[in-house]
Amino acid sequence: MDLRPIACIALLALVACGTEPEPTYVARIGETILSKEDFRERAQKLMQTGYKHIEEMNADAKLALLNGVIARELLVREGLRRGLDRAPSIAREVERAEQKGVVSKLYEEEALRGDYASTEEELRVFAKEREYDVEVLSQHIVCATEEEAWEVLTALQEGTPFESLVPIYSTATIQRRFGPAGRLGWFKMGNMLPELKEPLRSMAAGQLYPQPVKTQMGWHVFRLDKRRHLDFATQREWLREKARVQKRADDMEQYIHRLRREYQLEAHAEGLKALASPDGEARLLFSWRGGQLTTAAYWASRQASHSRLDSAARYKAAENLAGIQIMMAEGRKLQYDRDPQVREQVERKRDALIVNWLYRTEGKEVVHQQPITDEDIRAYYDSNVEMFTRADGKVADISLVYDSIGTLLRQQAETKAMDAFIARLREQYNADIEIDTAVLAEVSLPFGRP
Repeated sequence: MDLRPIACIALLALVACGTEPEPTYVARIGETILSKEDFRERAQKLMQTGYKHIEEMNADAKLALLNGVIARELLVREGLRRGLDRAPSIAREVERAEQKGVVSKLYEEEALRGDYASTEEELRVFAKEREYDVEVLSQHIVCATEEEAWEVLTALQEGTPFESLVPIYSTATIQRRFGPAGRLGWFKMGNMLPELKEPLRSMAAGQLYPQPVKTQMGWHVFRLDKRRHLDFATQREWLREKARVQKRADDMEQYIHRLRREYQLEAHAEGLKALASPDGEARLLFSWRGGQLTTAAYWASRQASHSRLDSAARYKAAENLAGIQIMMAEGRKLQYDRDPQVREQVERKRDALIVNWLYRTEGKEVVHQQPITDEDIRAYYDSNVEMFTRADGKVADISLVYDSIGTLLRQQAETKAMDAFIARLREQYNADIEIDTAVLAEVSLPFGRP
């Protein structure tokens, strides 16, 4: 009997029914499928932020990491169920993430179309024009007021050591950044603040500049220690990258101006004047084809930072905000807001915000309901006295470690509360969770952390 027709019929039946091997994956959480590559990537990120107890990358370790990934997915799912993505603080950050993704895509696809390479001659000209061929070594005290700056300058002219005045007069930000002596280190002239370039360009080495100079950081009193010219060959690659970045920035700027012309961006003087003295009435700042920016929208976006801006900076901030909205309109027209890469970035940001919100609220709520007491701190101190015993055998008094013990106990309580919360979610969504241990065993994970 010839069996070939029967075999053919059976093969056709298999094809018609679409009987193909089912796709393999490490886990499924609802509609989310976790492939081997997805799990490998997310497990490595988890190891960078925790899981210090893992000593060997064995089956138990991989399962622990998988449970961590699943826990995060469940937190996101629960957050979405609660509508946390619509909470104002989260929605604002998600909107910013979308703006960043769309604008970046717009730049890459529409504005940046050159190769941005530079010849050696172009690099030499670039270094000269931008003053990247000269470095200065200077010492600064940056005061909060002009009056203080003149006091410092007078004291320096009378022979008071520079270093003795920095801790008294220089702002905390500058002291943290440049240290107790106010030494900036070698700075390329092209990287100096614009207001400081001309003085440092013309001063003699060792000279104290005869008047304070105002910048966005404060009032500078400064001395030039040294100036030197840089060898082109030693910074060729640095210049090549700097020139590439600058050319890209120039193309971006030209593209922005072109978009503003196409959308017919128009400033409204009366509204801009109102930024200096808000009266609560919504006024028009900028308008363009298909949109507008009002004072109310501007204040909502700037919030507390508005009060720190002068009139020119306020105008620039409003113009930039209008420019972003125009770029978003153009990006949506080109459907870059639907680009898979952009959507992935936005969803990752949203998920991270939701998880952080739940960690803050769920854990802290338990501590709020059951606050750490003096008795709790005393009990921990007594039970772990060896932790507070110095090498010479003397035990630190509880008053010295009281606050740190309280912080530790609160952190432990928050962690315990989150573990319990995740366990409840795991039980609640248990039917939606599927783990393929065989596929998990096939995943190779490097052990160790960056």
